Amino acid sequence: MTQLTEQDARQMIAVVNTRNVEKVLEQYAEDATFQVPNLDKPLTGKAAIRSYLTESFVAFPDWNMEVSKVFIQGNDVVVIDSISGTHTGPLTAVDGTAVAPTNKKFVQEQMTRVVLNQHGKVQSLRSYGNAANLRPLTGLPK
Repeated sequence: MTQLTEQDARQMIAVVNTRNVEKVLEQYAEDATFQVPNLDKPLTGKAAIRSYLTESFVAFPDWNMEVSKVFIQGNDVVVIDSISGTHTGPLTAVDGTAVAPTNKKFVQEQMTRVVLNQHGKVQSLRSYGNAANLRPLTGLPK
C-alpha cells in the first residue's frame, strides 16, 4: 500500500458522511473491529458493523462527522472530530430498550483512531468521547 495522505483520510470520512452503509463497509476489512463511545465492547466483522451503522443512520438520518485535524503515521490515522445528528428515527439502546424519536440534537466531540491493514482497509476503528454526554440529549437510558 502506498502512504496514506490526509486527503485520502478525509475522503474516507466523506464516504461515511454519505450514510451509505454499503459504501462505508467497502472501506473495512472482513474481520474489522469497531468501537464508539456508546459501545461497551468492540463490534467485530462487517455484519455487526453494518447492523450498528444501519440502525444509527435510521435513528439519526442527519448524522455527520466534521473533522478538525488529521494525523497520519504509516497506516495509523488519528482524527479529531465532532459528530452531530438529530434523533428523528427509532432507536434501540444498548440494553435493548426501544427509544422513540426525541427530535433532540446532539454534538459529540471525540478523537477517532483508525488502523488500516496492508490492503488499505480499515482493520480497527475506535472513537473516544464521553457517551454520558449523549444520553440526556437523545433520551437514551443510562
